[in-house]
Amino acid sequence: MACYDRMSPRLDRLMRRPIAFLALLVLTACAMPAQRPASYGTSPAVPLAASEIPQDAQAAAFARAFLDAIQPRSIALRRELCGFFYVDPDGDLAATTPRVGSFSGCDMEVPEPGSGVFASYHTHSAFAAGYDNEVPSAQDLASDFQLGLDGYVSTPGGRLWHVDYGTRRVRQVCGLGCVFMDPGFRPVDEAGIRTSYSIEDLTRRMAAY
Repeated sequence: MACYDRMSPRLDRLMRRPIAFLALLVLTACAMPAQRPASYGTSPAVPLAASEIPQDAQAAAFARAFLDAIQPRSIALRRELCGFFYVDPDGDLAATTPRVGSFSGCDMEVPEPGSGVFASYHTHSAFAAGYDNEVPSAQDLASDFQLGLDGYVSTPGGRLWHVDYGTRRVRQVCGLGCVFMDPGFRPVDEAGIRTSYSIEDLTRRMAAY
């Protein structure tokens, strides 16, 4: 199972125990079309051939529109939503139906070879003091890299991030308000947010948070 977890570093240091995920629910409606690949299960993912992967600009534009559409529901529910982006049989970009996770994590099946999946996606729920949720976590990157996939992450402040499997880094596609922003969002240490991170960078950031 692919797991995208975002526990508050402060709570993590105090509790040192895994988050219990809520029951996985599939949304029956979404502001944008959401479909399932023909093959979707628990086998290890196999990355698409380079010629099959959408260009970064095309994928980022699709991710921005899709995550902008599901952000309001994620924020209202105060739950992460997650899934995968894939290329359908007609060559168009599409998304699996979002799953509902917990406030700070989302668990989903691993796509099977041949499903056309090229990236994961997930939201970072709603704003909450004590959570470093304006940047992806080291766990976010590790999960995507383990699957051999890119990833896209939206934040309560409306940022969009691209986890790049090829460079083993995450970069900010666009900043505050790029996608729907939590009305309750409050800026915290904006000057300390970089435009790009490695797993090592994020691990150090968590340790210092």
